Amino acid sequence: MYNILVISPISIAGSLIIKGLAKGFEQLGNNILAFDVRELDFKAIKEFKPDFAIGYDYVHLINSQAEEIINKLNIPVIHYFADDPNANFSHSGDLDLYPKLSGTTNIVFCWDKQYLDSFKNTSFYLPLGVDPDLYTAETNNTSNPLDIVFTGRPLTIRRLSVLSKIVKNFPDKLSIYSYQKHFDQSVKEMQEHSLLNKDELENYRKTYKGFLETEQQLAQVYAGSKIILNITMDQGLSSMNYRVLEVLAAGGFLLTDYKQDTADYFKPEKDLIFYANNEELIRKISKYLDKNSLRNQIAQNGKKTVINNHTFKQRAREILSKIENSNDFRGNY
Repeated sequence: MYNILVISPISIAGSLIIKGLAKGFEQLGNNILAFDVRELDFKAIKEFKPDFAIGYDYVHLINSQAEEIINKLNIPVIHYFADDPNANFSHSGDLDLYPKLSGTTNIVFCWDKQYLDSFKNTSFYLPLGVDPDLYTAETNNTSNPLDIVFTGRPLTIRRLSVLSKIVKNFPDKLSIYSYQKHFDQSVKEMQEHSLLNKDELENYRKTYKGFLETEQQLAQVYAGSKIILNITMDQGLSSMNYRVLEVLAAGGFLLTDYKQDTADYFKPEKDLIFYANNEELIRKISKYLDKNSLRNQIAQNGKKTVINNHTFKQRAREILSKIENSNDFRGNY
């Protein structure tokens, strides 16, 4: 049993991941003390006597007060990265943090195998996990399901290209949930890149359905829609993103771009459906839109695979196994 200091980041996505891991550690019988990175309490942490701290990306290094407390108490730190550590996807785009991390003996876990060589620290691959309890739909209202749903930022030329292709082929089938400002920006970029003509752009404007604020709301949409579309962000070179796990945990039917890590953990055509390019995407949407029983079976399979293999409890167990066998970690005591 460990005493684990959990440091929550400023980012929403990072907080969700770290809270999930904290719950996983707790489920394994460990003691947890949690603080926001901006609110670390020296006295409480000292009395807690943590064996190690864990947090998202650069953890305490983003806050001078937090860094001082961790250093003064000589607490080993585990960094979990689910963003490119070398670019503006990392905290605030502050590239001074990378060499600062390299100067420590802290251990790194990273969601994408392709970035492991970027770290000078001892580093391990660890795919994302999910807390399936967060994605239980209160009701399964499928009497009038949405056809094709995309949640998240409809930005970057890659995502815009995919979404414009869907609008062209299925003018009234797409629904987008995102922040209003991100959707408005996507409309401007559709125009700037000439991806849609005037009529198609009007159809695209109609796809906006608002913003889903909670995991429960997301679960309702995922479970009550025909097809959930995933388009991985550019920083995910080979990795499985969080959207894959949350959609499947909710019992949604997932149509996702191909990523090697996702293919390593899920069976194509059984747990989820991959597409390799825009043309294949359109073919597969056409194929599955009206095959209700087949979609439902695939969604059930995907949910079962997530619950059996990809929870935060399982990821927490993997972390403990790795650090217990790491000379660098033991050397911090």
